[in-house]
Amino acid sequence: MDNILGLFEKLESQSLAVQPNRCVVVRNRNASCRRCAEACPTGAISVEGNDLAVAPERCVGCGTCATVCPTAALESKKPDDKELLRAAVAAMQANDGAAVIMDAAMQAAAEGKYDPAKVAVVKSLGRVDESFIAVLAAGGATSVALVAGPVEGETEDADAGEGTTAEGNAEATEAAETAGTVGAAPDRAAQLVRDTAALLLETWGSDVSVKLTTKLPRSVRLAEPAEFDTGRRGFFSSMRDEARAAAAITAEHVVREKLGADELEEPKFAKVTEDGTLPHFLPERRGRLLLALSNLGEPEDIMIDTRLFGHVIIDPEKCTSCQMCATFCPTEAIRKFGDAATAAETGKPFGIDHYTGRCVQCHCCEDICPTNALTLSTDVFATDVTKRGRSERIEMRPRKHKVNDPKSIVNAMSDLLGVPNVYER
Repeated sequence: MDNILGLFEKLESQSLAVQPNRCVVVRNRNASCRRCAEACPTGAISVEGNDLAVAPERCVGCGTCATVCPTAALESKKPDDKELLRAAVAAMQANDGAAVIMDAAMQAAAEGKYDPAKVAVVKSLGRVDESFIAVLAAGGATSVALVAGPVEGETEDADAGEGTTAEGNAEATEAAETAGTVGAAPDRAAQLVRDTAALLLETWGSDVSVKLTTKLPRSVRLAEPAEFDTGRRGFFSSMRDEARAAAAITAEHVVREKLGADELEEPKFAKVTEDGTLPHFLPERRGRLLLALSNLGEPEDIMIDTRLFGHVIIDPEKCTSCQMCATFCPTEAIRKFGDAATAAETGKPFGIDHYTGRCVQCHCCEDICPTNALTLSTDVFATDVTKRGRSERIEMRPRKHKVNDPKSIVNAMSDLLGVPNVYER
């Protein structure tokens, strides 16, 4: 665990905020989640054998790892989500409700040919997640376009006709758009987010379209040539941002030095709460997504399959009623109810409550279950996602032996070996 914490601390930068205590691998060393490494396009995070490896010098601040991280242990900065949302909303309003977000590659390819006031720019489209799109839809967007620029080796054609395109073959691009797919430029994370967001909006009765494309829409075309070199403007704007960031860091250092105040740090190891569970939290992105979906109205009462939500299924024949799933669940999607220690004597029910909307599909519950009694299904009912109360209550059987019994280890060994008498010395 110390090694994992140290690796994550190396990733902390101006582009990426790291909260190791939220990582399911830190909470449970046997957790199988490796999504940040699988999604990282530069190898800044990778898996070597069974170990996680970090090369911070390779990080380009694309934000893809933050998008795929289910518990928001990694969060994008510069801009953060709130800043990016403000910029996207302002651009959407300037473009008559059509939200356009393009990556840095398209920004470079179309420099001087689009209206910067009508477009929000991200380093990579992998930076955009479903909550971002849902907030725009709930905020009055008529459409959302995610525009990818050319990858290395592609020919550039940034002339804004029907739309500013980053591919030489306009017919192929048009066909790809019709099919709902694009070429190699947008990464897998962006495609997955687009598909998930489109499904959610459709299920919640929104007619907002979500398109992943390699063409800028005509509506953002610059009506008149820029009065000065836009490349120089971009350079000076970038330098200004860098200077501000450097000044802020320096100012914080000076204040701490002059006042003799030490910077507060979160504890490396989370303390167990009074009910015996690890601390819970709900990522801000999940909170924004649930609020946006609620504002869109009531969904169809149908089952949907996405990367975002999960439904817990427990095999009562295998379950030992240990409630470890609730102990380790980071978002309290699984919550204890009743008293397992006294259930046999009191006869009162106990078990777990499940909240579909809070489940981030981290699979920590599956990984921690000692008897493989729990599985996490990605099929959930849409009406359960924004439900204020629990989605399901699962009652458990009283444990054969008392939880706090001094003989609990001996009794457990007796059950494991199938021997009635196990003697201790």
